[in-house]
Amino acid sequence: MQSEPAREEAQPASSLPLKAASALSRLGGALSAFLILVVLAITVVSVFNRYALNAPIMGVDEGTGFLVVAIVMLGAAEALRRGDHIRIDILFDRTGPRLRWWLELWSFAGVLCFSALLLVAAWRTVQFSQAFGAYSTGYLSVPMWIPQSTLVIGSALLGVAALAALLELIGRRRP
Repeated sequence: MQSEPAREEAQPASSLPLKAASALSRLGGALSAFLILVVLAITVVSVFNRYALNAPIMGVDEGTGFLVVAIVMLGAAEALRRGDHIRIDILFDRTGPRLRWWLELWSFAGVLCFSALLLVAAWRTVQFSQAFGAYSTGYLSVPMWIPQSTLVIGSALLGVAALAALLELIGRRRP
């Protein structure tokens, strides 16, 4: 039987920043799930109007396309937090605990670097679209910085989730 201090050491540290990162990831996931329902509702109404009323709603494809990007970007952090992200599990499953720890470290560090690069690129794209006054070319004619801002928000959420996972992993003892 382990003594009380030894048991506490074996558990990962749970700090306010890690809890905040988890809450932000969950919020992004909840918004993503809500947007899935919005896209479903918009699509049902659009199909009904097109085939039952013979009155298609213009711009639905464009709008749902923008929403799908938002769904992916807002849900990515929650997928990472839950461990639902894509990785080569065949490699992880065939390694020992020590090598698996290092692979996870590289994995989270890679996601953190990717999200940082995406954040910078997305931020510059949004700034350019605002300065240039770019609008979508479809029926909606939406200022492009609005749908592009979901890339900024999503990459920031992903970066926070990756940093939290990285810090949690480092806080655990290596096997």
